Amino acid sequence: MMILLFQVGFIFNMTMKRSNILVLIIIWLVCLATKCQRESDKCHKTIAFVNNSPKEVYIHGGWYPDTLGFNKLFPNPYKQPNLYKVTSNEKNTLGLGRRDCLESSVTQGIMTVYVFDAEVLETIPWDSVGKYYMVLKTIRPTIDEMQSNNWTIYYNGV
Repeated sequence: MMILLFQVGFIFNMTMKRSNILVLIIIWLVCLATKCQRESDKCHKTIAFVNNSPKEVYIHGGWYPDTLGFNKLFPNPYKQPNLYKVTSNEKNTLGLGRRDCLESSVTQGIMTVYVFDAEVLETIPWDSVGKYYMVLKTIRPTIDEMQSNNWTIYYNGV
């Protein structure tokens, strides 16, 4: 009986090792198929946002042209402050990141960046924010502008 349990345990352990190897191979193949690219001089996936204003803000990147309205394109950034909230005199490198290279994924070479007052998002329903377009600023940098600014957007509150 003890030998039988040992053999079953050994076979189960070998099966688990094989399935782990199979999962790793599948992940590797998916990565190859989707042409995973690392950030480089010709492939940028992050944009830094520097908040030089005295207010806390939330940021979110969008596509251009934004014909549907931002509140239908993405959820309220307030729900993920660790990604989208930028306090005064702080730099955020997470909120405007992409999986693909910005150079090839940005429509018409223009990106849309929405800047929201933190107090507004934290107190007013998202539908109302969208309906009344309660955006502090909409920034539409081109790829050329982003390259010349070292992939950084500076916001001073104006």
